[in-house]
Amino acid sequence: MEQNENVISHLRQAISHLDAALSLTIDSLKENPSSKKSIGKIWEEFLGTFFNKVRSKGKENNVNLLSLISFPKLKKF
Repeated sequence: MEQNENVISHLRQAISHLDAALSLTIDSLKENPSSKKSIGKIWEEFLGTFFNKVRSKGKENNVNLLSLISFPKLKKF
């Protein structure tokens, strides 16, 4: 149970950081709409790194982490 609480704590911190990054992204795009392409690349790199880490960590440990997620259910949040 403590492990679940640690996971939740880290994910909450991650969401907090994502909220900040999203706000900064929106502010940046409002101030400088021409930065859209460069900011898009930053987000693509982040998301690509995230999914690659999920896949590689899972492979290293013989756990399909992506199978833990029901992608259709994500639309409800």
